Amino acid sequence: MTSDAPLGEAGLLARMLPHLSASDRLEVGPGDDAAVVRLPSPRMVVTTDSLVEGHDFLPGATTPAWIGRKAAVQNLADVAAMGARPLALVVALSAPADTPADVFEELTIGLAGRAEADGAEVVGGDLGRAEQLTVTVTALGALEEGQAPVLRSGARPGDVLVIGSPRLGRSAAGLALVLAGRIRVSGEEVEGAGPHGDLVIWHDAPEPDLSLGWTLGRGASSMMDLSDGLVRDGTRIARASGVQLDLDRTALGPDVAQLAPLAAELDADPWTWVLHGGEEHAMLATFAPGAVPAGFRRIGRVRPAGGEKDHRVLLDGAEIPGSGFDHFGASV
Repeated sequence: MTSDAPLGEAGLLARMLPHLSASDRLEVGPGDDAAVVRLPSPRMVVTTDSLVEGHDFLPGATTPAWIGRKAAVQNLADVAAMGARPLALVVALSAPADTPADVFEELTIGLAGRAEADGAEVVGGDLGRAEQLTVTVTALGALEEGQAPVLRSGARPGDVLVIGSPRLGRSAAGLALVLAGRIRVSGEEVEGAGPHGDLVIWHDAPEPDLSLGWTLGRGASSMMDLSDGLVRDGTRIARASGVQLDLDRTALGPDVAQLAPLAAELDADPWTWVLHGGEEHAMLATFAPGAVPAGFRRIGRVRPAGGEKDHRVLLDGAEIPGSGFDHFGASV
C-alpha cells in the first residue's frame, strides 16, 4: 500500500471499477443509481454481513485483498448454505478520509476475485467515510423453480452430520497467532508464524468449497455455513430441528492432531479451536444415512432430543464446555 493524495470519490471509483467484470445477466452495472440484474428464476435469496476494523480484522495482521475475499466468502457462504447459486454482490465501503486509494483498489480485487470464483459478480455499492474501515456486503442468489431451500430445521434422528471441509479449527488457530502478537503481514507474506503462516492466511481469507452448497448440498436434510463455531452453529441446527447432534471424537481427531504442535507453543487447547473456532464458512449439513456425497466427511450423527427443550451438541454423548463466538457476548 502507498500513501497518496486523496482522489475523491470519482477518483477512487476510477481505480476500483476496472477490476469488476460483467456477465450477460448484468443489464445495468456500476455507475448508475442502481444495478439491474437478470435473475435465472423469480426466487431470490438475499443476505448481508459486515466486517469492521478492530472487531473482525486487525490492521497489520491482514491485507485489503484478504479482507475483500473474506467479506465475499462470509456472504456467499450464506447463500450457498440455502442451496442457492450466488449471483451478485453489492458492497458498501466506509473508511477514514486519509485511507490510501490502494486500499480501496485491493479490496475491490479481493471481493471481485472471490465472487467470480463462485460464479457471482460485484454489481454496485457505495463509498462513505467512517472512523474505521468497514466492509458491508449484500449477496444475492437464486433458487431454481421447484427447488426447496435447504433450511436448518430438517435434521432428523438417524441422519449423519457432515462438514464440507478436510480440516476444522484452522481459522481459530490463525486468529490465536494474530492475538499472540507473533505475526506481521508484509505484502502477501506472513512473518513470524514459522510453519504456521497458512493458518493466518486461512483466518484472513478462508477458501472453503462453497459450491458444495448449491450442488451436492441440495440433497441435505439441513445445512448452514460454519461461521461461529461447530458447537454454536450445531446448536442452531439442533434447536431448529428439535434434535441433538452428537460429534464423533475419533472423526475430529485428525483435525486436533494437525493443530496440536501450534497449540503446545501457545499453551492452548486444540480441541477448543476445532469445537468452537468460527469463520471457517464450510458447509455444515445433515444427510440421510448412505446419502452423504463426495466432498463432505462425517463428523457425527443426529440423535433424538433428550427432552422437549434439550437440543444440544454433544461429543461422544458428553457435554461440551464453552459456547463459541457471539457478537454481543463472551467468546471462547
